[in-house]
Amino acid sequence: MINANKGMYIEQLMNRTIQYYQTNNIAHLEKRQIPIKILKHINKQIVIAKLINKAKVDYFLYINKKYVEIECKQTKKDHFDLSLIKNHQAKYLNEIKKMDGVGLLIVYFELFDRTIGIFYEELKKLIQKNKQKKIKYSLLRRHGILIELIFPGILNLKKLF
Repeated sequence: MINANKGMYIEQLMNRTIQYYQTNNIAHLEKRQIPIKILKHINKQIVIAKLINKAKVDYFLYINKKYVEIECKQTKKDHFDLSLIKNHQAKYLNEIKKMDGVGLLIVYFELFDRTIGIFYEELKKLIQKNKQKKIKYSLLRRHGILIELIFPGILNLKKLF
C-alpha cells in the first residue's frame, strides 16, 4: 500500500493556521520537526536520510495559557482507525497530561469534509468504553468538537480553548 501524500490536506490546513495565528498574534502553533540525520546529499539536495528516533506528535500549541500537543490524522473512511495512533504517541500524550498539558487529536474525515478535535483524555474513555479498534465518525462527532474553517483554510482552534 502506498502512503504518499497521506494526510496532506490536514497538514496544509495546519500550516495555513500556523501562519495566520502567528501573523495575528493569536497563539503560538508550531510543526514539530522530524528527527533525521542526513547521510548523503548531492548538489545541496538530501538524497539519503535516516530517522534518528520516533517523532512524538505533529504540532504543539500555546494558547490562552494552555500547552497543547496535537496529533493530526486524515481518513477517507467513515471511521477513525485507532492503529493510526502509535504506542509511542499515546505514551507521550499521557506524559503531557501528567504535566498539566493537553493532548489533542485532530481528524479530518474526507468522506464528510469535516474536521473533528477530541481531547486525548476523552478519546481514552471512548476506547475503554467501546473496546473496538476503530471509532465511527458519528461517535467522534458526539464526543469531540467540530473544528470549523474560518477564513480561507484556517482551522478555528480557538473554539477548543
